[in-house]
Amino acid sequence: MKLNKIYVVILLLTIVSSMFVVYKRTVVESPYKTYETVMDYEEVKNFADATESDPIDVAKDFMDVGVNSFAINENTISSLKINQNYDISVNYHGLDMYITGDKSILNYIKNGIADVASRQRNLYFKDDNTLVIEGRLSDFSYGSYDILRDYSAKRIGQDRKVQSIFENVGLGFTDSELEKLKANDIPFNLRPVYTALVQDSKKTIDRYFAYVREFVKNPNLLIFSGSELLGGEKGVDYLAQKIKETDIIPVTIETSEQDGNTDLPGIKKLAKLVNYKFTRLFSTFTYIQDRYDYKIPGHHNGQEIMNSYYRAITERNIRVIYFKVFRPKNGAVITDMNLYKVRFDELNARLAGYHGIYPVGKGVSVNTMPYMETGKLMQMLAMIGVIVSGLIVFDNIFKNTTKFQYAILILGILGVVAVSRTSQFRTLNVLFGLISTITFSSLAVTVLLNEVKKAEIIKRHFEDGTFIQFLHASKVLFYVMCISLCGTLFLATLYGNSEYMLEFSKFSGVKTSQLTPLIITVLSYLSIIGFSKYYDKNKSMMEQVKLFSGSYIKVWQAALVFIMLAALAMMLLRSGHSNTNVEPSSTEILMRNVFEFVFPARPRNKAIYVGYPALLAMMMFAYKNKYKVIYPILVLAATIGQTDILNTFSHIRTPYILSLKRVAIEYVFAVILTFVVVLIVHLIYTFYRKRNLK
Repeated sequence: MKLNKIYVVILLLTIVSSMFVVYKRTVVESPYKTYETVMDYEEVKNFADATESDPIDVAKDFMDVGVNSFAINENTISSLKINQNYDISVNYHGLDMYITGDKSILNYIKNGIADVASRQRNLYFKDDNTLVIEGRLSDFSYGSYDILRDYSAKRIGQDRKVQSIFENVGLGFTDSELEKLKANDIPFNLRPVYTALVQDSKKTIDRYFAYVREFVKNPNLLIFSGSELLGGEKGVDYLAQKIKETDIIPVTIETSEQDGNTDLPGIKKLAKLVNYKFTRLFSTFTYIQDRYDYKIPGHHNGQEIMNSYYRAITERNIRVIYFKVFRPKNGAVITDMNLYKVRFDELNARLAGYHGIYPVGKGVSVNTMPYMETGKLMQMLAMIGVIVSGLIVFDNIFKNTTKFQYAILILGILGVVAVSRTSQFRTLNVLFGLISTITFSSLAVTVLLNEVKKAEIIKRHFEDGTFIQFLHASKVLFYVMCISLCGTLFLATLYGNSEYMLEFSKFSGVKTSQLTPLIITVLSYLSIIGFSKYYDKNKSMMEQVKLFSGSYIKVWQAALVFIMLAALAMMLLRSGHSNTNVEPSSTEILMRNVFEFVFPARPRNKAIYVGYPALLAMMMFAYKNKYKVIYPILVLAATIGQTDILNTFSHIRTPYILSLKRVAIEYVFAVILTFVVVLIVHLIYTFYRKRNLK
């Protein structure tokens, strides 16, 4: 393989500089070792109602089995309408809202709105049991239409659902409820509601923190409700100030697709103002609740729900679990508290055993990761390293282009330095992060192809036995993987900020990073190995393509290519978080969780069953000088294995050490699995050979 000495020196220097950044990241990630299970207090009330129990007793029971605290949602007119302790109803007369009910609750509503209203609004009692809120056209939100039909089902009109935004304005909390929880030493956090169109930012923030000071013993989490921050986008600066004064941790909520955080307006600015002293929350959405029983081993009675929590905590930097009671799909609530205890004990044992992560307890609360920001110099060096890695690949594909490459290198370095002085440096960072996933996986495959070529030309290990050849193939796999891992150092440097580790921003371009190396692999194969015979410097790339297009392709070869393309399509459909409706089978789910129980990090299927075995097989065939016709398929499969390494580390939210463990486990597992296959094939071959000799 051609290696320019200048390139090697630059690459080594930039690798060393990136190693310092990765070390710093592991130090930042290491103390992030506590998590909290929060339960909505409305869930507690519903559970108490179903079991005819007192909510306080139910809350204590759930604390005994593993719940750490409870979330109290701020009251709204909408929530009071369905609260069994109150009897209110809402009607509209023109634009005005008429609320009927007991005068005490109507006074609570009146004061709750008046305390935080951004503009003067006429609120008055029509009588002792009717509160009127003067309405304006801008107050109303509109829902879907109801079709109106006559007795013969003929459409005669439509009725549009209308609701005033005042129904969703935060009114404050119920003092008596908070006092009761406080008196019983039940830890809780308050979830505020904010509607920017009618609520004053500062007044709302002040009222919320007044409640916190008065009722919450040890305030530690601020979990937002609805689609707006407390105080809205305009109140971010003031909210950040109050958060710092109270030393409370704001919480960002992961999306239902598990691909980033819910993007509330102003939340990214808030994160910057508090130096990313944030933590992440995983919600038990309905589709998670539906995982109560999969009817397969290891997935009964809430086990798969706990598996979902386990993945969120270990793989996605989640440190708050928003727990919901177990409920079979379309079934009744599970009331057996012993079952909940068993499930939480299993989860805590797994988290502590492999990851040293523990639930919060007395004197121990959820902590945040120390702030991390990688300096421009380190990121510039990483960019230069990425440029060099791309030039090495280019140098092995296109011959006699040294002067052109040096020109690209110089222009690239000058460009990086120039952009570093502008506001576009962040964009360049993101771009080079994507490029690094392409160039290093391609560089790894380039090394593989040169090893294959060397093995066949000089007959390296041709005389060795099968198992010695397999040992050498395993070494090549290790070397190739190390090259891809070097790419992860640059990727971690370019994305080495708390913003990415807490997923306020994330890596984009997963499919590009998987497809582009496959195209480059085809060019590398043509250049380094070629078709029919090894590449001749005097033959152009086009001559190689013509040689291939004129060759005879057997039916089985075409079938194999078709299978490979189908597998590639499935891999792309299943990559990222695409909404493709491609669901894993029961067998895959079972194997996935077996791996999670056995290993600290679950190996990926495309690495252990496709990418790494294909590379080992290709090297074995090269040593034996056989089956060259299937090299193109094997090298494409091997490329998938290398892109998977970079893809693993592009999930910046996953701790770097955990990703490293995953890749190490994949290597060991794939080598053992492939060795078993080689052993079986060797034994069968030996048996039939002896039989034929007899």
